Amino acid sequence: MTFQERFTEACKTQKFKPYELIQGPDAGYTVWEVQHVSGGQQVTVDGPFFTEEEARVSADLLRGTFRGARASETIYNRMWNYDPRQEQLTIDQAHMSRAVLAIRLGLPAPSINP
Repeated sequence: MTFQERFTEACKTQKFKPYELIQGPDAGYTVWEVQHVSGGQQVTVDGPFFTEEEARVSADLLRGTFRGARASETIYNRMWNYDPRQEQLTIDQAHMSRAVLAIRLGLPAPSINP
């Protein structure tokens, strides 16, 4: 499967995957990023993304610049220090990351369906 095909398949998802916590099934959600080790610390170099496949495609493309770039999962907890503005910002950033990745792949930016 090509990068473009993998990306197109990943774009069928428009929201983060729920992550069940002790507070309930929708208490958390999974966000994907691309990370690279620099100076002994994990540094985020791309993302956030809605899906693991988007992050993996980005990591594959960035390995020429950031050797060892990998997709990394982060779990956000809605119950702890919840701020709806921060959650909306993360969603908006994921849409922007998706659009930039589409440009890097030579594809049109995917539409945003609310």
